[in-house]
Amino acid sequence: MSALLEVDDLRVHFGAGDGLVRAVDGVSLRIAAGETLGIVGESGSGKSVTALSLLRLVPTPPGRIAGGRISFDGTDILSLPIDRMRAIRGREIAMIFQDPMTSLNPVLTIGRQISEVLELHLGLDGAAATRRTIELLDMVGIPAATTRVGDYPHHFSGGMRQRVMIAMAIACRPRLLVADEPTTALDVTIQAQILDLIRSLQRELGMALVVITHDLGVVAGMADRVAVMYAGRVVEEGPSERIFGEPRMPYTIGLLQSIPRADTRGQRRLTPIAGAPPEPHGETRSCRFAPRCVHAEPACRQSVPTLREIAPGHRAACLRDVVAPWARPS
Repeated sequence: MSALLEVDDLRVHFGAGDGLVRAVDGVSLRIAAGETLGIVGESGSGKSVTALSLLRLVPTPPGRIAGGRISFDGTDILSLPIDRMRAIRGREIAMIFQDPMTSLNPVLTIGRQISEVLELHLGLDGAAATRRTIELLDMVGIPAATTRVGDYPHHFSGGMRQRVMIAMAIACRPRLLVADEPTTALDVTIQAQILDLIRSLQRELGMALVVITHDLGVVAGMADRVAVMYAGRVVEEGPSERIFGEPRMPYTIGLLQSIPRADTRGQRRLTPIAGAPPEPHGETRSCRFAPRCVHAEPACRQSVPTLREIAPGHRAACLRDVVAPWARPS
C-alpha cells in the first residue's frame, strides 16, 4: 500500500545553555491512508516533538528541524513556503493536542474557534460556518450543541473540552489526524469514551491516524502498527500484534514487563526498567539503551544499532537476538 505520509531521517535540535539537545535523532516513519500508527515511549523520548514536526510547529527558536524529509502525499512539506504549509495545516493534516485547556482560546466561544477553521480553509460564510459547527459538536457528542456553541472553554469539563478539540480537528475532514496524548489527565471512563469517539470518526471519515502516547494500553486497542521510541530514535517498529506478542528490542520488552498483566496464577510481579533515559546532549556512538539493558554486551557500547528486519514489516534496533520471556516456546 502506498504511503500517505513518509518521514525519513528526521532530526530536530534545540539550542540549550549547556549544549545542543537532539530531541529527535534520525526518525523514519511511514503511514498509509486509513491506517493507524501508534508511537509509544517514555516521557522525553521525542514523541511530541515528532508530532509537532509533522505540522511544522516546532517553536523556532529555540528548536529547528535540522535535517531529514517529511513527505505528505508526495509533497515535501519541509520545503513549502509558510503560506502553503498553513493551507495544509488543519485542512489536510490536523492535530489533537495534549491539553485542551491551554490549546483553546479562553476569550473566544468554542463555536467561534471552530467556525474560524471552516471560514479559513473551506471558505464558508458566517451562517454556514455556524451551522456546520453545530453539526460537528453534535457529531462528537456535545449535548445541546445549538445552545452550547456560544459557551466558553471554562464552561466545559476536561472530557468535553477534548471533544471540542476533536471537533475542531475534524472540521475540514483531514486525511491525516495526529492525536498527541489525547487522553492525558482524563479519568478512565472518559478516556475510553474519547478513544471510542476517535476510532468511530476515523472509520466514518477514512482518516489516517497517528496516536502518540506513553500508554501501551491505548495503542494495543487502536493501532495497526506501532513504533517504539527511545532517546529520540525509533528502536522497534512493526505490526501491533508482533510488537505486543513477540517484541525483539529489550526496551520494548521492558516496557511491556513494567505494566500490570494478569496470568493464570493471578497478578504477576512488575519488572521495572532500571536506571533513567540518557541526557539528549551531544552525539552518541553506542546503543542508547545499553546502560539500562540486562542483555548488553561490549559490542553494544561500540556501535549504534540500526533497525534490522526480524519478520516482514517488523524491525528492531538491537545487535542481539533477544526474545521476550512470554514469546519463548515451551
